[in-house]
Amino acid sequence: MRVIVAESAGFCWGVSRAVKKAREVARRAGRPVYTDGPLIHNEQMMARLHSDGVCEAGDLAELSGDVLLIRAHGVPPERRDTLRKLPAQVIDCTCPDVARIQGLIRKHAGQGYDIVIFGDAGHAEVTGLLGHAEGRGYVVSSAGEVAGLPQLSKVCLVAQSTQFPVTYAAVADEMRHRFSEVIVLDTICESTRRRQEDLLRIAGDSDAVVVVGGAHSANTLRLVELARAMKPTVHIQTADQLEPGSFREVETVGLTAGASTPDFIIEAVRQKLEAM
Repeated sequence: MRVIVAESAGFCWGVSRAVKKAREVARRAGRPVYTDGPLIHNEQMMARLHSDGVCEAGDLAELSGDVLLIRAHGVPPERRDTLRKLPAQVIDCTCPDVARIQGLIRKHAGQGYDIVIFGDAGHAEVTGLLGHAEGRGYVVSSAGEVAGLPQLSKVCLVAQSTQFPVTYAAVADEMRHRFSEVIVLDTICESTRRRQEDLLRIAGDSDAVVVVGGAHSANTLRLVELARAMKPTVHIQTADQLEPGSFREVETVGLTAGASTPDFIIEAVRQKLEAM
């Protein structure tokens, strides 16, 4: 079977930066380095990092003189303050794109704006962003949810970095219709845009699409949603989840992957598909 691999498949620069920093810190420390929650949303990569001496922290109260990494998704200010009070060296691995959004939220909240975040409520990135809104933050996951917001006078709208641009535009239109003063900030990261554009291209030349990525990875689930609107789509986390029966009469398959999916998994999937 012919496989078309998206050029943007795999680590975005923020994830690559976090993984590289974690490994460097662990190598210099010469002892286990801990993360506050999963550093990235990929179980297989976290297992690789564990073998490199990077482990997800259990009870933070047990840390003493250890190194603790802030996850790539970022954390709320209150959580950051809590971590910095621990008897540990805290190193920030927040994706710079996410940190930029946090800064924009703080800036506009300080200017008296209410903050509306278009994103997945409960996702680590969104939880972190919400914490920077000074208690005046709201989360919507669709244009339809805008009607449920309270009446606001000055509103600043931002998006979780991995959302669909077209859906964000629809949310922005609804916000402008509902409220008299709305600032809409462009906060969807370039990696997300490129990944979605690449998927549109390869899907056009494919009979089916395979998306590789974690079950809890927001950007991966966006890719799955987009792909299923165009072609038969299979979402897997590893190559051993591929079932040949899913590819009967498929001559060409498009292969893409989420921003936290490492190259070794993508290559294994590619090889297994080509061998079918």
